[in-house]
Amino acid sequence: HVISDFDMTLTRFAHNGMRVPTTHNILDNRLLINEDCTKKELLNTYYPIEIDAGRSTEEKLPLMVEWWTKVHELLIDQRIRKDMLARAVKESSAMLREGYKVFFDHLAEHHIPLLIFSAGVGDVLEEVIRQNHVFHPNINIISNYMDFDHTVEERKESYINSFDIVLVKDETMDIPNAIVKYVTSSRYSK
Repeated sequence: HVISDFDMTLTRFAHNGMRVPTTHNILDNRLLINEDCTKKELLNTYYPIEIDAGRSTEEKLPLMVEWWTKVHELLIDQRIRKDMLARAVKESSAMLREGYKVFFDHLAEHHIPLLIFSAGVGDVLEEVIRQNHVFHPNINIISNYMDFDHTVEERKESYINSFDIVLVKDETMDIPNAIVKYVTSSRYSK
């Protein structure tokens, strides 16, 4: 089994001197987010706190929860439609790491499960992999997915599978290990 993160692990950190967007950054596309959205203002406020080595985890934690809660609320207000995600990914500069095709194809050919464990946006993550033509049946994704109203394809008021919050509150490996055990035993046991 192979277990991996997605943003800046399976995707590049930068290309030609420019940062490559994360799954959350791809949502900043003007197709999805109107100009009145203050997501960038929140980034400018909270990101320096996130990377501040002088602050303790205990001090940062409530502020990080506050940050992603505010961002999720802003995204809900945007009434993002699922059908626009593919276009937003296509218009972005997101890219997988060099050699990605060989990596994904080799795992698929040898029936090696790939578990992508990400605090990013699962809907966007899947679309990046799909558009690179390497979304194989051996891939399992544990991430934060948007919940869409299937009658109008607008985003509902919640994320499902909010693993970023769950894992922050439990710093043991119990949850990730249980998920890996479940995924690997239920789908790939013979």
